[in-house]
Amino acid sequence: MAKKNKISPLIAPLTEPIDCACVIHGDAYSWKYVERLYSMLSRHLTPGVRLHVYTEAHRVVPAPFIKHELLDWNIGGPKKAWWYKMQMFNAKAYHKGPMLYLDLDVVITSNIDWICRLPLQYFWAVRDFKYLWRETHYAMNSSIMWWDTWEYAPLWREFSSQDIRTVTKQYHGDQDYLDVKIPKSQLRYFDTEKIRSWRWQALDGGYNFKKRTYLAPGTGTNIANNTSVLVFHGHPKPDQIQDPVIIQHWQ
Repeated sequence: MAKKNKISPLIAPLTEPIDCACVIHGDAYSWKYVERLYSMLSRHLTPGVRLHVYTEAHRVVPAPFIKHELLDWNIGGPKKAWWYKMQMFNAKAYHKGPMLYLDLDVVITSNIDWICRLPLQYFWAVRDFKYLWRETHYAMNSSIMWWDTWEYAPLWREFSSQDIRTVTKQYHGDQDYLDVKIPKSQLRYFDTEKIRSWRWQALDGGYNFKKRTYLAPGTGTNIANNTSVLVFHGHPKPDQIQDPVIIQHWQ
């Protein structure tokens, strides 16, 4: 994937703030989500954080956030907005180096320095949560990604050469596209003990897929000691529940 005349660092130095990114497009999320993500990252990344916000040209992005204007593809709808993540792979919009992307609806519960120590010759992502009921299922979930923007710049060059409407009809979403385009030899998954699904692994003791019931109904969020991040895929979102454990961390 990388050009051989450019050598990427194998491990990101943790001596300066980590470049992190999020995408906010349309009205699916309020600006509060950006502020909460920045607050959580600031608490749980020891070197500190520079947060790159990819958004529409008209949206006001105050300091200390770093604004990147999204190209308008005019592909509305909540799921179509996923595709705007692909613009993070445009090397012209961001300096070449390590990048940590997080969806706006994640909840960080403990230190995540460990992510930034993962070797950058690989592309790191969440393992798709379908593995919880199909053990042999290996695919990526793009809610959290860690990669070197130089190493994977060819992804944008190929993607941007295609008709966006054709691509969005061919693939269900950005993560399905990336799962096909990133060589399996270069794709790695985060520790599944550290990044978990809120709905299926933390809520009410976790979900038993064989019995189709929660293990501890009515007990709310239970976070395992080694969990670093809860992923809120689907609904409800963090601001739609009154769970005291989520309220404690999502601030």
